[in-house]
Amino acid sequence: MTSPPSCVVVGSSGGLGASTLALAVGRRLAAVGPPATVVDLATTGGGLDVTAGVEHLAGPRWSALAGGGVPAVDSLLAALPAEDGCRVLSAGGPAPRTLTDEAVAETLAALVGHAAPLVVDAPATSGHLSLLLAGGPLVVVVAGLRTRQLADADALVDRLVDLTESVTAPADLRLVTRGARPSAGVLDDVEAHLGVAHLQHLPDDPLVAKEAERGLWPGTARTAVRRCADTVAAALTGARAGPVGRAS
Repeated sequence: MTSPPSCVVVGSSGGLGASTLALAVGRRLAAVGPPATVVDLATTGGGLDVTAGVEHLAGPRWSALAGGGVPAVDSLLAALPAEDGCRVLSAGGPAPRTLTDEAVAETLAALVGHAAPLVVDAPATSGHLSLLLAGGPLVVVVAGLRTRQLADADALVDRLVDLTESVTAPADLRLVTRGARPSAGVLDDVEAHLGVAHLQHLPDDPLVAKEAERGLWPGTARTAVRRCADTVAAALTGARAGPVGRAS
């Protein structure tokens, strides 16, 4: 049996739009296959449901899992707020004061083992990355091209490589760069330095902000984010470039 597509999107610096891309990838996967799920690992933030424009919809958020006991995965998926076949598990609702790392890990393990395509929006500092990487997912590192942003990407790739040293099915690491469109030479240099296959450059697109202002799920309109999400979805369901690692 073929494993369902599994993707972890990690922004190496803040403000690069990793959460927006994760939602768009989930939506594009759902558009061409079975329902997909996007999980927000910023469990105490404002909520990825707001970015998706579905904060008004009923359904459990992480706060619902704070009391202990993770519901059956099928029941959880059926109850999550969703749009056009893409569900989202996010922060929001009453503050999850008692949400434990164990409850998050148990929920993640159940979702990773389910048949539904899964996209996880993970902070670079998340303590759950090792659990996610063990399943051999596609890991998309979103990196800016300024000096400090590249240093952040370098540190994140080092951490991801360290986390995958002991797993049997290493993750497939790809790079999405962000910002003003660079020359091909710059992208080649970044790819060579990080030792990570470059998947796509995601330029600034004013249509993305307009989409957000209208409360639309990212990737609804034909924006640069949607085009990048389609590329990520194709990498998920098609050929893989190989496991995570540094170029020699």
